[in-house]
Amino acid sequence: MKLFWSHLTVDEAREMGVQNGTSTVVEFILYYFRKFDLESLLKTFRVIGAEYSNAFVYSESGDERNRTIILRHSIGRSASAYHGASLKALSSRLGMEVEVEESDDQLVCKIRPVDNGQKVAVKTRKS
Repeated sequence: MKLFWSHLTVDEAREMGVQNGTSTVVEFILYYFRKFDLESLLKTFRVIGAEYSNAFVYSESGDERNRTIILRHSIGRSASAYHGASLKALSSRLGMEVEVEESDDQLVCKIRPVDNGQKVAVKTRKS
């Protein structure tokens, strides 16, 4: 994977993350978990990204309202840009705000709800 990410610029990787986060990944989460909410989103990163594919080491801290997600890897800043943009796009669909700190070997995401008085409905897949 390091070779793949080394052939993409940070901006190209970020654009891929935005595109996947606004369409493909949502459909995958709906298919796999039958719902799209914050728990299923984070479970996708934890189970599919960390445990199944070993793309990164996942750690999480915080409470129900504010969460900090850390994805540790050794595959470069482009990978951080991709995962950060993807998580940001997915979270915005849930009415969440994400602050991202990218580096060459990890991504730190601080997730919190947007307090604008708007409620976001949980999306579920029809059986």
